[in-house]
Amino acid sequence: MNYVHFEIAMKTQHISQEAILSVAKEIVSRSGINALNIRTIAQRCSISVGSVYNYFPSKGDLVIATIGSIWREILFDSKSSQPKLGFIENIQWLFDKIHKGSETYPSFFSVHPMSLANVYKKTGRDVMHQYFLYMKQGLLTALEQDPYVKKDVFSDTFTQVSFVDFVFSNILTLLTNGKKSCTYLSEIVRHILY
Repeated sequence: MNYVHFEIAMKTQHISQEAILSVAKEIVSRSGINALNIRTIAQRCSISVGSVYNYFPSKGDLVIATIGSIWREILFDSKSSQPKLGFIENIQWLFDKIHKGSETYPSFFSVHPMSLANVYKKTGRDVMHQYFLYMKQGLLTALEQDPYVKKDVFSDTFTQVSFVDFVFSNILTLLTNGKKSCTYLSEIVRHILY
């Protein structure tokens, strides 16, 4: 075996889960989540199909891990940190983060819930639910800490949690409909809270 073949063999043996996910995310970015294919990923990583299955026992596991990795990238791998105060600033920050992520991964935001519905329905919903809960908790914390919110705005029937659910649902709707701004939603929130 010459040096080049040895180097390729060593590369094949030491592929990481992160490297596989990186290739998977590249495929999603270019062709969408439905284009994920174990054989294509193995070929692009220069590994056997079996090596991919060592990390991801099924295509469903690969899809779910890829979606989780994309959400982590969208929410955490960025230079812009979440604002400390101001509920409206946090709405804008979250909208911008997801919008930017949807530019990097076109159709990911609108298509991946359908992909999850077909692959490990419960696990898929759990993954999506985990990230949605994280985002809603960030909004709730921002709402609770915003010093400018009117003191008497919330009640037993109009709670902070239900208001955050309303706002988050509207952020998702705006993004799903391809809107590039959440200004109107921010104005509604401003009129209600301040």
